[in-house]
Amino acid sequence: MNGLSERLTAALADRYRIERELGQGGMATVYLAEDLKHKRRVALKVLKPELAAVLGAERFVQEITTTAALQHPHILPLFDSGEADGFLYYVMPFIDGETLRAKLDRETQLGVDEAVRIASDVAGALHYAHAHGVIHRDIKPENIMLDDGVALLADFGIAVAVTRAGATRLTETGLSLGTPAYMSPEQVAGERHLDARSDVYALACVTYEMLAGDPPFVASHPQAVMAKHVTDPAPPITTTRPGVSTALAKSLAKALSKAPADRFDGAAAFAAAMKVDPTGGVSLAPILVVVPFGNQSPNPDNEYFVDGLTEEIIAGLSRVQGLRVISRNSAMMLKGAGKDTPTLVRELRVSHVVTGAVRRAGNALRVTAELVDGTTDTSLWNATFAGTIEDVFGIQEEIARKIVAGLELRLTPREEREVAARPIDDAVAYDYYLRARQEYFAWTPESLDRALELIDKALDIVGANPLLLAMKGQIYWQYVNVSVRPEEQCLDQAAQLADQALALDAEHYLAIFVRGLVAALRGETERALKDLYRAHEIQPGDANVRLELCRFSQSAGLRNYERHVNEQVRLDPLTAATWFGPAFSAQYNGRFAEAASGARRAIELSAANSPLRVYAAWSLASAGLREEAIPVLQRVGSRLGSSANGAWARFCAHALIGNVDEAVRQVTPALESAASRVEFFALIMSEANALIGRNDEALRWTRTAVGRGFINYPFLAQHSHFLRPVRGDQRFQRLLEEVRPRWEAVVAWERSFTGFDA
Repeated sequence: MNGLSERLTAALADRYRIERELGQGGMATVYLAEDLKHKRRVALKVLKPELAAVLGAERFVQEITTTAALQHPHILPLFDSGEADGFLYYVMPFIDGETLRAKLDRETQLGVDEAVRIASDVAGALHYAHAHGVIHRDIKPENIMLDDGVALLADFGIAVAVTRAGATRLTETGLSLGTPAYMSPEQVAGERHLDARSDVYALACVTYEMLAGDPPFVASHPQAVMAKHVTDPAPPITTTRPGVSTALAKSLAKALSKAPADRFDGAAAFAAAMKVDPTGGVSLAPILVVVPFGNQSPNPDNEYFVDGLTEEIIAGLSRVQGLRVISRNSAMMLKGAGKDTPTLVRELRVSHVVTGAVRRAGNALRVTAELVDGTTDTSLWNATFAGTIEDVFGIQEEIARKIVAGLELRLTPREEREVAARPIDDAVAYDYYLRARQEYFAWTPESLDRALELIDKALDIVGANPLLLAMKGQIYWQYVNVSVRPEEQCLDQAAQLADQALALDAEHYLAIFVRGLVAALRGETERALKDLYRAHEIQPGDANVRLELCRFSQSAGLRNYERHVNEQVRLDPLTAATWFGPAFSAQYNGRFAEAASGARRAIELSAANSPLRVYAAWSLASAGLREEAIPVLQRVGSRLGSSANGAWARFCAHALIGNVDEAVRQVTPALESAASRVEFFALIMSEANALIGRNDEALRWTRTAVGRGFINYPFLAQHSHFLRPVRGDQRFQRLLEEVRPRWEAVVAWERSFTGFDA
């Protein structure tokens, strides 16, 4: 080890143990190190001495903390930063994957679908950062990490610190921020005020390289490359990759325009434009959002009908394989928001927007609808549909068909049947169903009761119907899941209703889904996962199916479900529960610091009295952020009062504070009953009890969690911080011996499951 490395090792010896050098860049040297406090491997980045001298320690540390605020699933988070013996450093997670550069060095060119997916992940990170006023300035393959196929953008730290702390003095060191092969023309020209379009240009260069094998401009020395960025047009991607679609070629050409004004105005718009098929030449599934239709009816009570019609159009379009649709849950969050098409494209990363309005007066019905191309903000078609309430099914079908035609898609024979299907052919019964579904998604005791009553009215009209029976079963399951009626008989009723629906239609996805949900809460993990994956295979566009699939895959300790987590975030980004996917994915795999961003987003999107905030706050606490978690729990506990969930929130808050007696006083019979039937609920009870030294209770609740299906062996045996006090207990070890073969069997099943990629 040279003298410089020895001095660095000594300077950081009290906090980090440096294992080896991982590599060097233009600005920093990267080391693999162990974080001694948290017992984790990290990437320690140390600025080059000449750059450190220009920036200065105080200013660098002050400015780099801006990076800590960037919490996004595709941004590598900042753990720590500081100065030690003249060294300026910052610390990020060590990703046991590879950089995009390493992948390109090995494979030269990537498949079109993989290249676009990676570019879209990075675009999502950039869109988020740009919205927070941060320009990266150094997008390149070396700064893109690949973790299980998911792209993570690194090194915002240097960008923020250098640009705000001393960018104008870089020339004194002979250094420049940016890498010649990926620098925008304005960056080459030395312009001080760069915006999002500069990062778009750099991302386009990286995307071009993933497809062509080389960046758009290559020369014998860096100065010549930089000159080409300013003077030469980018060669069309089709010159080296002739199979790519016209849409992809045009989007790259636009993003590589010399003038910023000629490029996309943001990374989200660039990502939306890159619609290419893995085989090349064919458009990938457009991404579409159906904005809740406006209610122009004289009776405001018709709001539920208008919302239901919107939801049915979303459901119908979600069945089309060549189309990706923002989920019903997120779409309904846009109700009344008044956002224009460019804003929706930017925020949701969609390519097309559907808007409309409904007027219902008595039995008469009129619906207007419009399809807008998000990349150009132009109307592709608009139409008015008139009839009576009995015509609503035909109107929904016609709107869906016109949208599909406007997108130049073609329905398969199966999709033709599904679009034309009438799951409830009586208009009054259908009306009750729409009301029931609206009540169901409120998830309150009163709304679930009303939903059940409305479904029964619909069943009285049409008799046994697969959709209505399955929906009724889902309501009974939800009673238990949200601790409204944590009674085993509710699960029994849900199972019976699912079986009745399946007796009428053996492939009814919602009935299969409900059967899987019941099995999951009963701890029958493998059976549950088979049903959940089958339901997803039949209806891949249903966000609620994908949400629960992610949840129970996490409790089972599977890993490959992370592709479903990413898809859930992409298609249901405005729903609080969605963000438990990335939060729990990180938490239950021992990457606790990464869980914070998803947990914070879940809190931001959830209602102030939502029990979801208890789960999110516990994720924050698991990441070492107790001071942030405790106030969240206290507020939820206050708002929920004497309910089981209120007692649970207060119990967790007191446990984190260390108030053992106060924590114990919160454990009511209602809390015991509710926690005993939901796997994650029971798990948190286990961890909280271990935290305050109630080891017998911790063991009891761990066994309950396992009995309800939490068989994530690596988390129980290794990752959970809070369970450390009980790991030495022989009873806990015996429980782990029971869990391990169940976990191994499910993991083996996952590997052999042919429907996984559905």
